Amino acid sequence: MAKENLVESKPMVAIRKLALKYPEVEEGASCVNRAFKARKKAFVFMGMNESTYNVRLKLGDSLEEAEQLAEESPENYSVGAHGWTLLTFPHKQNPPKGLMKRWIDESFRLLAPKKLVDETPPPK
Repeated sequence: MAKENLVESKPMVAIRKLALKYPEVEEGASCVNRAFKARKKAFVFMGMNESTYNVRLKLGDSLEEAEQLAEESPENYSVGAHGWTLLTFPHKQNPPKGLMKRWIDESFRLLAPKKLVDETPPPK
């Protein structure tokens, strides 16, 4: 199946909505993935293939939690250099409730321009 024929799964649509709730965020491309950028600073990358979708974001305070999840479920979580964390799930599987919202917010606050972050209240 050609990549351009792939249809986003429900979890991917939900992740997109979460990322686009932040001010001044635009969706663009980065290699073969989608990138969500605030003032041209990418804070979430999302990709997919026929069977899975993946999300890459940067963590700081939640890094220990991500490392624990990577030990428990290495097929779903991987922590790389400098806090970059990769989540991979089958299209029919959602990440744990609330996790994606928290981690997208954390990545936004780590990578978006400081002035924009200071003007953005935490999510409810």
